[in-house]
Amino acid sequence: MFMSPAPGLNRLLFFLLAITGYVQADEIVYTRAFDGSEYGYYHRDLLRHALAVTPEFGDTDVVAHSHPMPQGRQIVTLKRNQADVMWSMTSDEREAQLIPVRLPLLKGLAGYRLLIIRKDRQTDFPASLALPGLKQKTAIQGNDWPDLIILKRQGFSVEGIDWSEWYGAMFNMVERGVVDSFPRNIIEVSRDLARYESQVLTLERYHIIRYPTYEYLFVRPSAPQLARRIAVGLSRMIKSGEMEALFMRHENHRQAMTILNDDARTIHDIANPTLSYSLDYARWDLQPHKAATALLTKSK
Repeated sequence: MFMSPAPGLNRLLFFLLAITGYVQADEIVYTRAFDGSEYGYYHRDLLRHALAVTPEFGDTDVVAHSHPMPQGRQIVTLKRNQADVMWSMTSDEREAQLIPVRLPLLKGLAGYRLLIIRKDRQTDFPASLALPGLKQKTAIQGNDWPDLIILKRQGFSVEGIDWSEWYGAMFNMVERGVVDSFPRNIIEVSRDLARYESQVLTLERYHIIRYPTYEYLFVRPSAPQLARRIAVGLSRMIKSGEMEALFMRHENHRQAMTILNDDARTIHDIANPTLSYSLDYARWDLQPHKAATALLTKSK
């Protein structure tokens, strides 16, 4: 687990001992929802880079928790000091339990939801369909996803399904016509469809549901110095351009930006009752200095 660096001369002594091999690197353990090298690649790399560009805080190794787990269990694991970091959409409740590093890792795009539907059902989602009509369409989400609460409280006809079954079951429910759609965030939807390899499903063409929400790195409550270190590292990465380069390195991120700029799509805005604030620097790629400065201020 992460240990705070010693101040002043003690920090210098720590550094000298580290480079001579007498100090073992602190192990930063992150949790994740799924196994496999592809899941969380971007978030994992961000964490590693943020730690790498802050060597004055000490030497670290970043490792995955041995067991994938749902988000609710991840929160409990961090609160019990059995892991250090997780990533998740934020909410007031989650920020009361863990330490948020308030930088939207996905540029605020976590709240842009596209609909996975059957190919033969596109006519049920015409370009003229307004928000009340979208709310009447049945949808599916994960039981412990903040999105389920948001959509339900805004009047959508949406149900939750157990986390352990989500990947196959949610797609399957749309395939079989049990529900009309599976809302998925704009960052992940193209990759998920490609991985699922369905001959029946497709991406709905005309609509985006948008609500203010952000995906953060969260740190266990007993490690504020680690949260500060990550904030400093991410701030440096924004200023240097490393974070934008890392974001755009991934094909699904580039696809998301293309979809976002599609004039054929209507954006339907709804409120987020689980979050009491909004950020004016979520698009840190458009205003890097403001985002880097605000990140350090909001992560004290």
